[in-house]
Amino acid sequence: MERGNGAASSGDLPWASVFDPAANVRALTAIQAEGLRAATGLVDRFIRIAATGLNGMEGGARESRPEGKAANVEQDRRADLFGAPDVEPLLRSWLSMVEQLLPGTLPDKSSGAEGAALDFSGSVASGRIELSAAPGGAATAEVWLHNLGRSDLGPVRLRCADLLAPDGATVPAGAVRIHPAAVPMPARSSRGVELTVQLDATVAPGWYRGTLLAQGYPQLWLPVGLRVCEPGP
Repeated sequence: MERGNGAASSGDLPWASVFDPAANVRALTAIQAEGLRAATGLVDRFIRIAATGLNGMEGGARESRPEGKAANVEQDRRADLFGAPDVEPLLRSWLSMVEQLLPGTLPDKSSGAEGAALDFSGSVASGRIELSAAPGGAATAEVWLHNLGRSDLGPVRLRCADLLAPDGATVPAGAVRIHPAAVPMPARSSRGVELTVQLDATVAPGWYRGTLLAQGYPQLWLPVGLRVCEPGP
């Protein structure tokens, strides 16, 4: 096929639409609309389950399974997104889908930290602590402590190690204040703890890393990242 002066116009190229902002917006809108339709279908299923039970029987009664159907039972246990054996996994699946397709529509899970939490009953640490401040300033993050068990754990104390930069500069542990210092953790409770870093005016800009520890619980710890910004004019 001949082309004038051997040059091809962008309209002749099959991938030229990649650079068309209007086409990209239309494509994104179509994807989000499809996601909303799928999410709506999950909500409808959730409503039907709440009204008629998991197997479509009045009052939520389960139909009896004949003997020898162990495979079907195991399949029910594995079910989650479409055919969840319980309402809670179905709801979690729907929320996950909405969050992935429509970022920014759900509230932020963290407050100055990336979902930082310590679960003492399950010995699980999740998330991380990210702080940012200029020399002479302060930064605060919130860490959640959970005790989902039946026993009172008594007061729990957190400690933060020195924050270290790659070049050897440090923000000493004494610059980190944890409030409250001792956190009562009765059975089936959750508590929020504030971690505040007060920077000296002479601290050098850069990234500093450290660890938040729980006294008496060596298996629980969280990474701490502090970004010291360039001082303003």
